[in-house]
Amino acid sequence: MKFKILPFNGKTLWQNNKAFIWFALSLLLIYSVLKIIFYNYNFSLLFAGGEESISTYSKIRLLKWSLLYDLITIAAINLLLLLALQAGRLVSAKISAWIILPLFVLLNSFAVMLNTADIFYFRFHFQRANADLLYVLNHPLKQLFHFNIFILIAFAAITAGILFIIWKLHKKFFTAFANGRHGSFIMAALLLYIGLTALFNNTITKFLVPTYPLVELSSKQLPVVQNSFHTFSYSVFRNGETVYPKNYFAEETVDFLYPVRKTLSINNTAAGKKNIVLFIMESVPYDFFDTAGTYKVAMPFFDSLLQKSIFYNNAFAYAHQSNKGITAILAGIPTIADIPVYHSAFVNMPLTHIGSALKKNNYNSFFCIGDEYDNFGFAKCMNWLGIDRYYSKEDMPNDKKIPDHSMGRQDEAVLNFMHKKINKVQQPFFAINYNISTHYPYDIPASFSAGLPANYTAPMKSMRYYDHSLQQFFSKVKNEPWFKETVFIFCSDHWLVPDDNHIEFNAITGYRIPIIIYEPAINEGRTDKRLVSQFDIMGTILSIAGYKDSIISYGNNLLDSSSKNEVVFSRANANLYHAIDSSYILGFNYRNDKAEFLYRYKTDTALKKNLLTDMNEQAAFKNLSLKIKAFLQKANMQYNNARFK
Repeated sequence: MKFKILPFNGKTLWQNNKAFIWFALSLLLIYSVLKIIFYNYNFSLLFAGGEESISTYSKIRLLKWSLLYDLITIAAINLLLLLALQAGRLVSAKISAWIILPLFVLLNSFAVMLNTADIFYFRFHFQRANADLLYVLNHPLKQLFHFNIFILIAFAAITAGILFIIWKLHKKFFTAFANGRHGSFIMAALLLYIGLTALFNNTITKFLVPTYPLVELSSKQLPVVQNSFHTFSYSVFRNGETVYPKNYFAEETVDFLYPVRKTLSINNTAAGKKNIVLFIMESVPYDFFDTAGTYKVAMPFFDSLLQKSIFYNNAFAYAHQSNKGITAILAGIPTIADIPVYHSAFVNMPLTHIGSALKKNNYNSFFCIGDEYDNFGFAKCMNWLGIDRYYSKEDMPNDKKIPDHSMGRQDEAVLNFMHKKINKVQQPFFAINYNISTHYPYDIPASFSAGLPANYTAPMKSMRYYDHSLQQFFSKVKNEPWFKETVFIFCSDHWLVPDDNHIEFNAITGYRIPIIIYEPAINEGRTDKRLVSQFDIMGTILSIAGYKDSIISYGNNLLDSSSKNEVVFSRANANLYHAIDSSYILGFNYRNDKAEFLYRYKTDTALKKNLLTDMNEQAAFKNLSLKIKAFLQKANMQYNNARFK
């Protein structure tokens, strides 16, 4: 094949490169439309609490960074396309037409679809797609077919539409390329950029990091400008395990400010005498229990249970993901990498394995969920923590009277199964039930849903069904010989919106969850208003079991009235963490080490007035800054196996 050398002038440059330029601009237009939809659809989540006034200057900055990161994504994918097509000129044209072109149609389609999906998925993880996505979408196609037929049709139509548009764009560009418009200058410029990147790595590559816009933007604004394919591929490339080094203080100072190795006060002096059942409640917000709120659910079981239990009404979840919630609850530690700890290289960090610890006091343990085996990696998690047995959908008979949930067996069927397993296990035992009926899409049995109030949202209806399932379970087990020797603990894995059509959320309300402890032998009914978190659950369980060795935990023992959390912590996303005390909440950016907001949430419940620069609030700012830096550095030391006390 002969290569024609064209004269080097403006006209030939344009003719040679215009096909690729129009191709890239068309993709940029698609991404820009998706960004606008993302911004408007998720505005109440992005700027909930202290809703920002978006000035013209702020909008210009958002536009600048948005265009830049979409162009980075387009260039990263399609430089490879240009190179492949140039190489294809040396061989048969059929290779380009039948291999190279379809390959990049699929790659560009995947990138566009990921950004499309994030418009709707953002509300479940509050950040753009990253490597964690690989660990939460088990059997996605299989689960998809459980959805409503209209959702399936819409999904198929959107997918077909994206593929068609992307295919037409590629086909048009390929035709122009075959006619000599090879995009040579564009390719040379991009290759030059790569060469300069290699020479001036620190100066140029910083723009390739998805969080670089934080130099100008807040963490709330960051998801607006990011491209989901960029954040996902960058996180996967980094294995999702990046833990940024933090050295705010000398190690001795951190050990003093935030000790995590501790010896519990023991509630049960006769070790190994109390059985323990933990109910990890999927996506259950505090709103369902808030008698002063809009979304209080009438729950015969729970409303009765609270009359004879300890209700912790000032409890906070650590994060918005189940795989981070289960680690906080059962391991008592924070997740600070993108992916779950039990999938990462950090599994060998110093920590207390709750199942192994309980074995020392002769406990038998098992985990029970109606989901498919190892969905969300929970089987790996239980094995990592030393839990003896793992039961999932595959172990349970199909109760034809109770139609399945999209994710597996409904709560009522699973609790019946767990009842039988408890009766067979030797005491003392530690049993964990992770329910799924309150998980999206909330498809509870139609026969039960029909009798519920018309004003109940889908999440509220699913909570009422969960309450019914627990009521059935407790009515059966209350006469078992082990019942009065058992402590029952209820803790939500994370907060989730109680109404998908009317989202009210801020940095306080979006993390509040119910925690309840019920001990039939005591039958005590009271409300504990102390500041508590999911990190307190593991220590409480081990204390009930009479465990006397020291443990590693970022929490305390809920049943120790003398223990108190001055501050609790939550993870908004990979960049932003919260420190919450009895009056204030501080938002701290983990990537650039800067505080973003300070609210006095006790009086400013809507979080409207940012007090960060208020000189009268500097004492609160300094105290919370000190605490959250110590928390983050201690976690960093643990993850990196640095000197750890």
